[in-house]
Amino acid sequence: MKQHLIHIERIAGELNAWLFVIAIGLAMLDLTVLVVKCMPPLPIPPAAGSSGHSVMQPLSSKTSQSQS
Repeated sequence: MKQHLIHIERIAGELNAWLFVIAIGLAMLDLTVLVVKCMPPLPIPPAAGSSGHSVMQPLSSKTSQSQS
């Protein structure tokens, strides 16, 4: 019985090290998500080839123009 307890204790000691590494990794992931959510969104660059002065029309007006 004592040998089984020693064997289980050794396995638990190795498992604790892996659990500690996983806990640190999850904490870093949580911190990364928190930082990204606190940052303002990046600006969307204009499409290639456009002059940047075009006005976007709603989708409904584009479809009604194409149907007439």
